[in-house]
Amino acid sequence: MHHSTFLRRLELQGFKSFAQKTVFEFPDRVTAVVGPNGSGKSNVIDALRWVLGEREAKQLRGDSLANLIFAGTPKRPAVGFARVSLVFDNSEKLFPIDAPEVTVTRKIDRSGASEFFLNDSEMRLKDLQPILARAKLGSRGLTMIGQGQSDLFVRSTPEDRRGMIEEILGLREFRLKKNQSERQLATSEINMEKVRAMIEEITPHLRLLRRQKSRFERRTEIENELKSFETAYFSHRYHSIMHDMKMAKMPVSRIEEEKNAKEKEVFVAEQEVKAVGQKDEGVERGRALRDSLNELFKKRAELERAFAKAEARIEIESVPITQAEKSAADMHAFLGTIKEEIAVMVDWHEIEKIKISLQSITDRIGRFFERDVTHRDTSDLKKELERIKVELETVGKEIDTLRVAEEELAESGRKSNQEFRAKVEVLENKKNELRKLDQELVNLRFDYERVLMRKEELEREWVALGNTKEELESIKEVQDVVASNDLERKMIRMRGELAAIGEIDPNLMKEAEDTEARYIFLTKELEDLTNAIADLRSLIKELDHKIHADFKNAFSSINDAFDHYFKLMFGGGKAKMKLKLPEVKVQDIVVSEGGEEVVEEKKEKGSELQAGVEIEIAIPRKKITSLEMLSGGEKSLVSLAALFALIAVSPPPFLVLDEIDAPLDEENARRFSDLIKDFSKSSQFVIVTHNRATMEAADSLYGVTMGDDGVSAILSLKLEGTK
Repeated sequence: MHHSTFLRRLELQGFKSFAQKTVFEFPDRVTAVVGPNGSGKSNVIDALRWVLGEREAKQLRGDSLANLIFAGTPKRPAVGFARVSLVFDNSEKLFPIDAPEVTVTRKIDRSGASEFFLNDSEMRLKDLQPILARAKLGSRGLTMIGQGQSDLFVRSTPEDRRGMIEEILGLREFRLKKNQSERQLATSEINMEKVRAMIEEITPHLRLLRRQKSRFERRTEIENELKSFETAYFSHRYHSIMHDMKMAKMPVSRIEEEKNAKEKEVFVAEQEVKAVGQKDEGVERGRALRDSLNELFKKRAELERAFAKAEARIEIESVPITQAEKSAADMHAFLGTIKEEIAVMVDWHEIEKIKISLQSITDRIGRFFERDVTHRDTSDLKKELERIKVELETVGKEIDTLRVAEEELAESGRKSNQEFRAKVEVLENKKNELRKLDQELVNLRFDYERVLMRKEELEREWVALGNTKEELESIKEVQDVVASNDLERKMIRMRGELAAIGEIDPNLMKEAEDTEARYIFLTKELEDLTNAIADLRSLIKELDHKIHADFKNAFSSINDAFDHYFKLMFGGGKAKMKLKLPEVKVQDIVVSEGGEEVVEEKKEKGSELQAGVEIEIAIPRKKITSLEMLSGGEKSLVSLAALFALIAVSPPPFLVLDEIDAPLDEENARRFSDLIKDFSKSSQFVIVTHNRATMEAADSLYGVTMGDDGVSAILSLKLEGTK
């Protein structure tokens, strides 16, 4: 009869010696993994342990988790990551997931970063562990016994033994929840103490801030009432001043109109005086004529000097000159040229060529010093002299014309002086009339300015109260106003109250609001923490009751089964598990003879909730006082008896056993294989073995070999047809 298997498939890639992707199918209840030493068959068990959450490299027979990745061989390069996946059947809903299959995957790369996935969704290990625990899965304990751990149950501590039993019983899920709740409880209690301390710290200051805030709130009420009185008071005064300004401005407008008319008359008179003045140009024009005459006199003098110089040059230029009077500069240049030509001739070797050149130089020297007489050309100088003469005549005529104009101008100025004096007299009369109007306007404006000053003073008072001029200008006139004196008295009283209260400190108000908000927040936080602590304590109590009740209910059956399988393994004898209460240190305060308080420590028995599990055994024909006296094989047999007792009471979905039968003799190995066959009806087994009897109990075999490239490979064999 075949039952469906819980563990369906194991996939490895890059894990230890499994460099390439390797898939183990588990369709049968018992699968044996065999192979020579060093082939990598125990790496299969390490992969199962690692994917189920093992974090310590030494439990996986390695130095570090990064060493789990295939490191390469001379014939096979290293890989960059390792990945292991377990595929489970979830038809019985052992996993709280709505899926027919559940795949748990773990991956690690060379950086050491490890990731867990549940059905391709990344998940933290702390979240994955409770899900695995519900299905009675774990990386350690009796469901996952590694190589050399066949005596695991015997050499474990009483506390660890209890943990193994709880795991087989399916209580590890609740133990994990309890441990998590206890951590949350400890954190919550610390946080509660911190919150309580913070509340106690801010409470006195908050009381002070509340009193200050209450005073400032009273100040706000007074300010609002004062504001209404100030509005009425200033409204009355402002509209009264505006009426006075209107009355003071009326005569000013009339005088300004008269003044504008008189200013126009003055302007016309000024224009007439200016027109007469423009007609009388005698002074300016006379000055201009005099300047022009002076310029002409200067010009005539310059022309006369130029005329004399021209006549002298003509006389000098008329005398003939000879070659001897040639300049020294010409002679110096000529001799320099001759010198250069002779210097060139020094390097010549042809006598005839030298003679010809010397003859040429001699002819040139003769021509330079010939004394022929020459005459200078004076035609240009005579033309210049004629031009100067014509210009002198023109300047003389201009001088005569300007002298006549000067005399005519002097006569015209004497006639226009009389008309100018009459126009000036009219202008002065108009100006006197304008000055009278100005004085009258000044007096009226002075009265207006006094009213304006009253308005400005009122504005300053208004602005000093923190208002704006625009608000005063837009203020409405209040009817039936209380007498100004009464308003002033009330405002003075209110301002006195405000002064007694003091200015509102916005920082203090904000601090009061912030502190109040923080107090409310902390109080709510304290309430939440108190409720959370109560809930956690209640949950821990429920979990304790659940764990203890289930453990206690199963413990008696486990003990009976343990004794049964112990006798089966040893051919008699007795075995018993019992609870060992832990010793708890308790501090007590006592008063010494000197009256001083002293802290004393004493040990007391703890509760059954923390009790460990001890083993008492009696082997036939052998006196045993402690488990340390057992041989290695005996320890393995005791551990196997405990394992089969637990499986009998609470069968897990599957177990992984790595060479657990190695210490057994032939008889016990046969007995072990029979028990595996029997228990395979309720649990699935994956066993690494060298034992022929165990292999015969398997439904299928996987052979693991290692080629010359250092990579593990597998062969599978179905045994059902051969049995």
